[in-house]
Amino acid sequence: MSTTHQHAPKLGAAIAIGAAALLLAGCAAPQSLAGDGGGDALTIAETTPPTSLDPQRSSMFSDRFVWQLSYECLLTTSDDGTVEPALATGYEKAEDGLSYTFTLRDGVTFSNGDTLDADDVVFTFDRLTTSPERIDQELFPTLVGAEKVDEQTVRFTLSSPDAGFVNNMANPLVWGCAILSDQSDDGLATAMIGTGPWTQSAYEPGTSLSLQRNDDYWGEPTASEQLSILYMPSMATQVSNLKAGKVDLIFPDQTSAGSLEKEGFSVESTPTDSTIFLQINDTKAPFDNPAVRQALALAFDRDQLAEQAYGGAARASGYLPPGLEWAPAPAELPNYTQDAAKSKELLAGAGFPDGVSAKLMYIGAYDYGTNDLLASMQDQLAQAGFQIELEPLEGATWGDRLTSLDYDLSWNAQSYYSNPYQYIAPAPGRQGPVPDSLQQLLDAALAADSQEAYQEALIAVEKHEAEIVYPTLTLLATDAFVAHPEGVTGVSVPSSQSRAFLAGVSKSAD
Repeated sequence: MSTTHQHAPKLGAAIAIGAAALLLAGCAAPQSLAGDGGGDALTIAETTPPTSLDPQRSSMFSDRFVWQLSYECLLTTSDDGTVEPALATGYEKAEDGLSYTFTLRDGVTFSNGDTLDADDVVFTFDRLTTSPERIDQELFPTLVGAEKVDEQTVRFTLSSPDAGFVNNMANPLVWGCAILSDQSDDGLATAMIGTGPWTQSAYEPGTSLSLQRNDDYWGEPTASEQLSILYMPSMATQVSNLKAGKVDLIFPDQTSAGSLEKEGFSVESTPTDSTIFLQINDTKAPFDNPAVRQALALAFDRDQLAEQAYGGAARASGYLPPGLEWAPAPAELPNYTQDAAKSKELLAGAGFPDGVSAKLMYIGAYDYGTNDLLASMQDQLAQAGFQIELEPLEGATWGDRLTSLDYDLSWNAQSYYSNPYQYIAPAPGRQGPVPDSLQQLLDAALAADSQEAYQEALIAVEKHEAEIVYPTLTLLATDAFVAHPEGVTGVSVPSSQSRAFLAGVSKSAD
């Protein structure tokens, strides 16, 4: 997991590497930022306040919701998974795959009045190497550095080919790729200085954030003049404020979404690529035995888990999430179809004729479906010969035990990645050594020289991981909800859950 980081049903291909050059000059602003320039003020509620407004100082998924409003990357990923221009109009990839040269968009300014140029991009990626959690190492492990070619041109040099480099540069959540002004100071934790459609006007940490339309924005103006975000940890409080007309839009859980829909509010469900998976400690017996891990994998009926835990507001998922339309369906993967009899047979052959006893830890009440999910998993595992004791833990304790490998099995979750490689890459320190057979496939994926080759290589990795049940076992991809009165228009939440769509939202006059 990368910090419990965690619409059209199909995200589409999230790769756009192509041949040696991808020319995007003259393209308009991403469609998700389109607005009609009218409207007044929009007020929304979010559950979790940001820990920092600095896009390089946190790996928390919820923090990115605010960054997307004011910051942008050189590229972005559209709702259908296509890599599109943003602050760069295009790039060229060297034939050896060891450098990418980006051409910056003219006429872009930051909210502090600074004009975007190559120095800002170089500053951004130099500063990224000082991020406390070394975000650069996770997203850009082969990046040697960025250099200024001229005022509007930047070259990135890699130590080895990385077929997912462009995808990480195009993260719609702006994680790791948000471009900063080289005039930024140490106040970014509370004051955003970006190029995006909104500029920050007021901030009360933990309570509220106010933004206004950026009149100097290079793209389409926001549909509303002002955007206010109120941070309300209680979903009941959010619902009551929506009903009272004090907020215009919330992101409810499934239970609240159902009740709001019955009361006449518009409620939309978005299939996301945020996945839930089982972390397996293969550094200790009996899970160091591949046969035991295969027996574990065969225990689950994912469709039943989705229905019992989330009322159908989730889908079966392989390592590569279902939004990637080029990825295999879970039923096509080895060990992904429930077979309790075969599970018991494998356990007996591995020396466990009476089954296996183990503990499964998780964050208690992580969301509305977690407790039901774990109970359903426990039942299915029992049918396959696994006697499981559930261990609900507080988040910090769970995280400490996960990173110290002090567990048997663990629930885990991860959110959207613009680069599909990150869904299948083993996380250092979270499991035993990467098998040579898998490492060869991972290396081949990174060295792919085209979109098609990259996808095919990632599928080969996924199938092998499903065969050996390593490094994890993915179960479900969950849905997200948004609710608002009928007078609020332009609501279209992408599968990434990026809040950039808010630039196109407006409400009718009272």
